[in-house]
Amino acid sequence: MKTLLLILFPGTFALFISSCSNTNARETGAEQGAVPIKEITNDNVISYKVNGEQVRTSGWNISRFQLANNSKESLNLTTNMHEEKRTITINIKGTEPGEYLVKPDSKSEHKFYGSYFPDYINDLSNSYTFETGSFIITEIDTIKNILNAGFWGTAKNIKGETIDISDGKIVNGRVSSGVTKYE
Repeated sequence: MKTLLLILFPGTFALFISSCSNTNARETGAEQGAVPIKEITNDNVISYKVNGEQVRTSGWNISRFQLANNSKESLNLTTNMHEEKRTITINIKGTEPGEYLVKPDSKSEHKFYGSYFPDYINDLSNSYTFETGSFIITEIDTIKNILNAGFWGTAKNIKGETIDISDGKIVNGRVSSGVTKYE
């Protein structure tokens, strides 16, 4: 929208033209130095809260993989760091619907592990590792290649600082077709 302002002074006049935009810094993420977020559709949406602050992005990578020494499929997920610098990476030892805990008990192996990066693009050294938490696959369809899930947890950095990740949701996450095998 452009505004034309004409100011009259005795014997002279001044003409001012100004423009404004309906988009402010908060809407684009510019105040945080983030890349402006393009419109996210209702598919491939990943949202969560970091210490109560909402984050909404999409899935950058959601894929199934299998390690040579393990016949069981696993799941890898990374949120889109190009839409939102606050990024989560998660690995799940399994692909079946159900709950996967970070540390089920002291005697069993981790079923879910991952990290949170406050600024994935500019500072990969600042990361938090999940210490507690749960990843719940509610639906995975390997024909339509979609994932619906929820997650939460507490993560800690090397300085001992902790953050809470809550209300994590994956809505119709786009899973890559096939299974990547690592020899």
